[in-house]
Amino acid sequence: MNPADVNALPKDPYLKKITDDDRRIKDIPTFIKQVNSYIKTRDSEKYICVFRGEPDIYPTPCKPFLFRSDILAKNKFFEKNLFGSMRQNKFTGERCYLDNAIDAQHGEFPSRLLDVSYNCLIALYFAVTPFYHREEEEYDDRDGMVFVFFANEVFSPSSPNIIENYDAIVNREPSWIQEPLFQKNHKLLDHAKSNRRIIAQQGAFIMFQGDEMEELPSGMFYGIRIPKNAKPVIRKQLKQMFGIHTGSIYPEINNSVQELIQKSHYLNAQDFTFANELHYTMGRLEDELDYYLDYAISVQEDCPEKMPMVLRHIERVIKSYQEGLLQLERNSDRYSKEIDKIQINDIILQYNAQLDDFYQCANQYGLGEFIIDELKIEVAPNIAD
Repeated sequence: MNPADVNALPKDPYLKKITDDDRRIKDIPTFIKQVNSYIKTRDSEKYICVFRGEPDIYPTPCKPFLFRSDILAKNKFFEKNLFGSMRQNKFTGERCYLDNAIDAQHGEFPSRLLDVSYNCLIALYFAVTPFYHREEEEYDDRDGMVFVFFANEVFSPSSPNIIENYDAIVNREPSWIQEPLFQKNHKLLDHAKSNRRIIAQQGAFIMFQGDEMEELPSGMFYGIRIPKNAKPVIRKQLKQMFGIHTGSIYPEINNSVQELIQKSHYLNAQDFTFANELHYTMGRLEDELDYYLDYAISVQEDCPEKMPMVLRHIERVIKSYQEGLLQLERNSDRYSKEIDKIQINDIILQYNAQLDDFYQCANQYGLGEFIIDELKIEVAPNIAD
């Protein structure tokens, strides 16, 4: 995602520039006000909200370390080899690969996990403070970003489904896990209080699947720009008012019971199977279509001249799902021992039905013409009947 792409469907107009003094982030109170406005925009009762801070506006934000180079292109089993070396050298235990990945993430090794936090002020700290190997003021000549993520499901790092999922990625078996379609299944992993750093950061992770990075869907997150001249003020306030500063973020562990009860309502404990991965993908498509419908309606009301650009963007998003399903269908013979073609055809029927529903709603609101027929997938008559 380059800066132009970020601005194509802006969550926060201040990704481009900050001109409105009433909404410019000057300090912690103005930051909290902006976060709260996003939480109110979304129905927060339906989502778990997490945050991430970055001290610079990167060409590709929210990018796990593993995808910042072509490591996997050179060696598909890089992660497996890395975890083996870490175990041999006692940098991690003889546990599952997901536990090894969490240790790798906080041991500064490449990982496909993206750090996030349940605390927006922790994320703000990382937006105004570079990695602790650098001087605190080193990035004060550039703006930072805080990203606000909304997820409607969370996975436990100790649950068999996500452990099997991560094992499949590392072992590259079953082979269907490498299908491009399943790279869209970004999954929020609840924090495992396995080391002091995770506890200090009230941390969680977003897991990216596949050999290449699939960017997070637009409907999943919002961006808040933190101006460079506000960084020193915010760092001082974080330290004085909240005790948040390098080397001293050690929150007490309390109120865990109520927290765990609340998260249990969202916890996904389904088995890791081909069918469940397919249904998870279709759930992501449904979320994206719901988001883009609301977005397009707001654009139609406020900036109708932008509608052609918005429609083409939505079509590109849908097409990425179409291409993934078509490739999966073409490759289904490879997985004949593991999957049933009927499952894929049922998902294609579901995909087409979701597009029909979206198109009907778009027509109802007069949003314009979509190339809906080109985006649907033909199903064999005997299967459709």
